[in-house]
Amino acid sequence: MPVAAQVLIAGTLFSRLGDTLATLGLVLHAADRDIRFGVTEVMLAELIPTVLAAPLIGSVVDRFSARTVCLWALLVQALSLGAATAVGGFHVRVALVALSALAGVASVAAGFKMLPAVAGEQHTGRANSLLTAGLSVAGLIGPPLAGFLNSLWGTPALLAADAASFLVLAGCTVLAVPSTVDVAIGRRPATRLADGYRALRDAPVVGTLMPALAAAMVATSIENVAGVYYLRDVVNGNDTMFGLFLATWALGSVPGALLAGRVGWSDRHSLLIIGGVLGIGLGLLLTGLIPVAAVIFPLFLIAGFGNGACNVGLRNAVHARVPAEVHGSAWACFQALSRSCIGVGYLLGTPNSVVSSQGQVIISGVIPLAAMVWAAVVTLRRGQSTVTEPSS
Repeated sequence: MPVAAQVLIAGTLFSRLGDTLATLGLVLHAADRDIRFGVTEVMLAELIPTVLAAPLIGSVVDRFSARTVCLWALLVQALSLGAATAVGGFHVRVALVALSALAGVASVAAGFKMLPAVAGEQHTGRANSLLTAGLSVAGLIGPPLAGFLNSLWGTPALLAADAASFLVLAGCTVLAVPSTVDVAIGRRPATRLADGYRALRDAPVVGTLMPALAAAMVATSIENVAGVYYLRDVVNGNDTMFGLFLATWALGSVPGALLAGRVGWSDRHSLLIIGGVLGIGLGLLLTGLIPVAAVIFPLFLIAGFGNGACNVGLRNAVHARVPAEVHGSAWACFQALSRSCIGVGYLLGTPNSVVSSQGQVIISGVIPLAAMVWAAVVTLRRGQSTVTEPSS
């Protein structure tokens, strides 16, 4: 893989780690100060702006130079987090984080668009594999690191670290993507807000399996909330064991992502997505049905493995099946779809008097399995109609 792609991936991972520090720093601050609905406010600040503005931002990425858009977006993110470091009000800080999240849609979409141009078509699958595995590692080490640094220096230091991480990523982007590369990155003079959604819907593999992918995202989000209560009950309130459950999922996703990037696997988009969603669904379903810690650990490894493979399969499928000139819009719109699914999952996983937390985890496993069965039926029907259609 070209060194330029490795530099871009390293910068992206460093920036993602910074995001984890900043988000958890604000969450811990809200919890420590007992700010009413503070944790929810932080989550919504990163969720709602992305869902509403992603189509517009994606069209900007496709209309102009992806490199230029990425650098400007990273500058906005760095300035937003830098300002959040300087101000003292919690709600003002959250508003600045929301602004950074908006700019983040542009930088992430532009980064997705630039990766094939930097890595080369033959190495894009491997680059997506390494990036996905690295994001899993960042998600694994980010929370404990945030807790440790927050106890030492407080939330402003974590926000400052995030601001610095965007400047590091900007530097990596300048090094990895010279201005001369821009001509190789597809640009579309005129774009419409719905282009990204249409591109995802019409793309082979991606369009067919998008409902199953959405179901998997809803399912994991349900478990993220309901699992806090269910898994802690399983281990009798032992927070260390609960943390190990979460780490096990992240550990499983690393080999899943790496395997999906191996030669002979990276172009099997349908297999990676279908197998990944099945692994997630089965892992969650059996986790809910068998409340035994010794059993849940390997189930979380399986579900995490599927999660990693599925993520790589999706990225590769979009890169390969969606035209390059709408990569920015397509990935921005996928971010909006994923955030929407996450929001729905959080609501469905919220404790209530109708379904127990164990029942919610079981439901979270059923949802992706049912969606995959539906996708298989639709695919078979389409195949049969193609075969039986009379020739003219």
